[in-house]
Amino acid sequence: MKLAARLTLAIGLCAVVLFTAGGALMLRRERAELEAVEVKETLLLARSLQVAFENALRDRQIQDVSETLAALERVEPSIGIFVFDDAGLLVGVSADAVVSEATLALERRARAEPLAVVELTPETLRVGLRLRDETPESASAIVLEKPLLLLQEDLAQTRRSIALTVLLFVAAVALLTWLLARRSVALPLRRLVRDMRRVREGDLSVAAEARRFDEVGEAAHEFDQLVAALERARSRAKEEGDARQRMERALQDADKLITLGQLSAVMAHEIGSPLQVLEGRARALSKHADEPEATRRTAQMLVEQTERITRIVSQLLSITRRRASAPATLDGAQGVQAVAALLEVEARRRGVALQLSVTGQTQVFADADQLQQVALNLLRNAINVSPRGGAVQVRVGGPGAQFLLEVEDDGPGLDAAVRERLFEPFFTTRPQEGGSGLGLSVVHTIVKEHRGAVEFPVVERGCLARVLLPREDEAQRPRSQP
Repeated sequence: MKLAARLTLAIGLCAVVLFTAGGALMLRRERAELEAVEVKETLLLARSLQVAFENALRDRQIQDVSETLAALERVEPSIGIFVFDDAGLLVGVSADAVVSEATLALERRARAEPLAVVELTPETLRVGLRLRDETPESASAIVLEKPLLLLQEDLAQTRRSIALTVLLFVAAVALLTWLLARRSVALPLRRLVRDMRRVREGDLSVAAEARRFDEVGEAAHEFDQLVAALERARSRAKEEGDARQRMERALQDADKLITLGQLSAVMAHEIGSPLQVLEGRARALSKHADEPEATRRTAQMLVEQTERITRIVSQLLSITRRRASAPATLDGAQGVQAVAALLEVEARRRGVALQLSVTGQTQVFADADQLQQVALNLLRNAINVSPRGGAVQVRVGGPGAQFLLEVEDDGPGLDAAVRERLFEPFFTTRPQEGGSGLGLSVVHTIVKEHRGAVEFPVVERGCLARVLLPREDEAQRPRSQP
């Protein structure tokens, strides 16, 4: 139920109760006043008849009683008058008046009481008055009975007037209450709710209306202040967001410059050393060109250093200008098994056992070549750090919601300082063995582009690399209903 309707109903009910009670009190007072007037008039008539009837009864002039009654019938035809002698016998009665038990009972009470006896019922007014002869013991009495039909009609008319007045007043109060509640409460609250909905939808350009100096106006004013504060907060947030974006772009540019400087320095170092070897061996080759064995050894070194430079440049290009991935749903175990088969010879040459286990689901949403590159870099690192007689365990699949690839070795493990720089380009713990430090950086970049995660949990012995990749295309995955 609307607020205006509730207010109208409540005030209307209160008005009905109050005015009904007031009307009842007024009707009761009106009835009491009318009844008092009737009693007073009837008592006056009874006392005026008292003297005449006492004289007539004392002189035994019953005919005078009858004449007096006949005269009164012409003046007050509605009043019934009963005259009783000292023996209680009815000696005079008005025309059409009928003696009842109530009349006789009142006559007996009147003869015994020195004052007038009044009986009032909703329909009839009875007044009994004692008459005296010369001796007090010979008391007689008169009884007047007056029907209250006119009084009842007056009260009914008054009742109808009060009811009509109450009804009209309540209707007027209810209509006025409804109009005031609608104008002063319902409509302003409706506008306030409409503005709240606009603010909730993001529109903070709510126009403030004329100020009202009441509770609703105070609520609307506070709401306008809240909207203004939200607008200022949104403006500040937008400015801060723009500033943060500019700062992030500046930091990215700075990071690029820093990375470029680091790459340049590392490239100068990583490629400079092989170039120096190449230059020295080339000079030696030119001096000992007539020595086949020296020439062969020098040529072999030239090939190794050239391959090292080629490998460094290739891995660097895989970071900076790697081709766009083309992920698809495929069997991840097949790619990992192909990489394990490729590195099996190198593992045996180093005396490392390569163990592969496939369990559970192996479906993955990834680029096949890049998945093999991830597996190749992790397995090669694990084989290189494992001691002779050690083992590299490769686990693929699992029951989880993501594709799992784990590579665990028996190497020296990772300390805190190394963990902080794991994915830093050109950082390596095996510089003397020809490590370029680009393998894990490539792995990290590929996994992030696949919306996956690469972790190195702390284990008691060796090192554990864990890669998690989505099994399905997240853009096509159906959303769960709330």
